[in-house]
Amino acid sequence: MTATPLTVIESPPPQFTATEACDVARQHFGLDVRATQLVSERDQNFLLQVADEPSWVLKIANAAEDPLFTVFQIRALKHIASRAAPLPVPVIRPTTNGANHVELEKNGQTHIARVVSWLPGTPLAEKKLVPKLCRNLGAFLASLGESLHDFAEAGGEQTLLWDMRQAPALRDVLPLVADPEMRELVASCLDDFATRALPQFDALRCQVIHNDFNPDNILLDASRPNEIMGVIDFGDLQSAPLIVDIAIGAAYLRNADGDPLQHIAEFVSGYHAVTPLAVAEINLLYDLISTRLATTVVILDWRRGARKADDSYLDKAAASEATAAPFLRRLRELPRADVGRRLRQVCASVDATAE
Repeated sequence: MTATPLTVIESPPPQFTATEACDVARQHFGLDVRATQLVSERDQNFLLQVADEPSWVLKIANAAEDPLFTVFQIRALKHIASRAAPLPVPVIRPTTNGANHVELEKNGQTHIARVVSWLPGTPLAEKKLVPKLCRNLGAFLASLGESLHDFAEAGGEQTLLWDMRQAPALRDVLPLVADPEMRELVASCLDDFATRALPQFDALRCQVIHNDFNPDNILLDASRPNEIMGVIDFGDLQSAPLIVDIAIGAAYLRNADGDPLQHIAEFVSGYHAVTPLAVAEINLLYDLISTRLATTVVILDWRRGARKADDSYLDKAAASEATAAPFLRRLRELPRADVGRRLRQVCASVDATAE
């Protein structure tokens, strides 16, 4: 069967029990724990508690996922941890044999399993966005990009569901978008991406990016709510144009009322203050943000047909992404030229302040 961006998510996730997860933790990672299953898109994750305190996460990869990609994620986390001032990201726990992962067999399939540290903090999804927080988010993502800019390992070219370069292929599942007007809007976004943005990708600076800087993956300090305590879930990590990472993060900063660009502009300015963006990159943000939102809409409707009605991940995704379609409508009401001009101006203001 030819692999497509939907192959892994179409494959049933691993089916390990909490008892089996405890056995894996003890036998392979030397941990005596209590395991609780977490919600996951395509893999299986367990929170491992030592003495009733959250301590580790056991991550069991989908059998359809290339083992090379799992190893790629592990090496990226170890690379970040090796920096002089490492950012707060999950830390790999070695096996009792000193390896980074272990192979598990279940129902005739092989799964790659690894254990990473559990990070404390309050998900951004539970907090209200304010200008300082948005700027800090941009600065943090830029710092994460700097930590990965010299990371080069095999595995970054995997075909992923959320790979923006694959967005035009989503036209094949557009009929699953229930709302005719939204279907037409999504189609126009995909067309604009294919003609305006994608042809420029080869000329853009590329590196390994997080590729999923969304509010569920960003942890804040409860006592200092504008400070980022860490970022989790490197499951969509890939090599791509750097500006794609900014667009993905911006696509989740959805102002429900008033100026649609309010939070996005602050986020871009925070990023630019750490890692200056080129004009050519800034000019692509309108189409890249639109494409991420359009992708979210399509995949959510596709999931409704492909997954079981009692799927906990589908319930979570439907709740967290309920604002994607309305925000896409509001964003696309803005002229492309005006958005580009606005974002170039906020970056120019950062440059002027730094002089």
